[in-house]
Amino acid sequence: MIWLRASAARRIALISFCAYALAMLLVAGAVYLATHAAFSRQINLSVEHASAALMAEYRDDGLTGLSRAVAMQQSPGPIALGSAVFSADGRHLAGNLATSAPAPGWQRITFLDPLEGPDTARAKVTLLPGGERLVVAADLEDLQAIDRAILSIFAGAMLVLLGIGVGGALVLARYLRVKLAVIEDTASAIVAGDFARRAPVGHNGDEFDRVAVSLNAMLDQITSLIANLRQVSADLAHDLRTPLTGLRNHLERMATHGGEQVATALTRTDEVLELFEAILRISEVEEGSLRRAFTRLDLAALLGELSETLDLLAEDAGKRLETRWHPGLMVLGDRQLLAQVLINLVENAMRHTPPGAAIEISVLEREGHVVLQVRDNGPGIPEAERARVLRRFVRLESSRSTPGHGLGLSLVAAIADAHGAALTLGDARPGLIVTLTFPRKSAT
Repeated sequence: MIWLRASAARRIALISFCAYALAMLLVAGAVYLATHAAFSRQINLSVEHASAALMAEYRDDGLTGLSRAVAMQQSPGPIALGSAVFSADGRHLAGNLATSAPAPGWQRITFLDPLEGPDTARAKVTLLPGGERLVVAADLEDLQAIDRAILSIFAGAMLVLLGIGVGGALVLARYLRVKLAVIEDTASAIVAGDFARRAPVGHNGDEFDRVAVSLNAMLDQITSLIANLRQVSADLAHDLRTPLTGLRNHLERMATHGGEQVATALTRTDEVLELFEAILRISEVEEGSLRRAFTRLDLAALLGELSETLDLLAEDAGKRLETRWHPGLMVLGDRQLLAQVLINLVENAMRHTPPGAAIEISVLEREGHVVLQVRDNGPGIPEAERARVLRRFVRLESSRSTPGHGLGLSLVAAIADAHGAALTLGDARPGLIVTLTFPRKSAT
């Protein structure tokens, strides 16, 4: 029943079909019972009239006249009637009804039909003053035949109506899936970074159209807020970068004449400029316009090109770096951004691991996906903090004493998102393992 749990549209259609089928069964049952009751009443009336006529003969001519009338009686209509007179001791005195003497009142009896053998009948048994019994009975074969005909008609009609109901349920499920898929696709596109996507709005003005209008209004508001935030960040970085660049140039000229304090100020200025450069780079990546320039490139070859530079960085930091890759692993992306990912991850590993720590970079194929991994044997990141460290300016307490601004992993996350890659932080036992899994379509 996974197909049912996974689709609200199917559940709604199934509930609608069950309600439709239950309603048909109730209507069919009510019609059958009403028809059966109507024919049963007609049988009782026929028996009542025949019994009343025979009792009139008994009152006029006594038992002799009653026996003569019973012997001459014929069925007055389509419902076959039989009658008989029994003595007080149960002997059959007259009539065409071959049965034993039943008890007085309304009874369901069995009689012997000359053509069909034992059969059932609805009988009224009247006790006469001398102890004799007058039995008038109607054969129930016609009622049973009518019941079977009604049931057959209802069964055929039910099959047709259930077929229509199944078709209607399938059409309803498809309609709901199509309507909901449009909203789902829009939401997925927004999550993937396509902030220009909007849900189409029909001309009916129904609930789905109103939901689409509300969703689009919400997306417009979110897009506006994000754009304002990015613009503020970019404007702030641009506005501050120019005077800081001038200040740096001025300090550099002063540093040529000596001065330890000037050199320190120059270093701090470089750090601030690097911070603003990182903020601008993250905003540029998150804006999404870079995706239009993506090309197919060999990620393994890129790692090979950078391995020498990365080795030098690790050697300067007193760390051991190992690289391994499978050749020819293609992804769709930006060479400069992916190189930035490799450099950031290696620098992050070097910054937060003790001297002599081992860092391993690998590019391999796993189940059709191209996978980039950077593993170290340092202290790692607690599981509860792994999602938080991907945000801007977030630094753990253990990292407060190390250089940095808390933007390295944020930039990696932004680049991974721009490439449609899944970024996960795991436990290397010991250490941290950062994994980027690129989508299958990137490798084609």
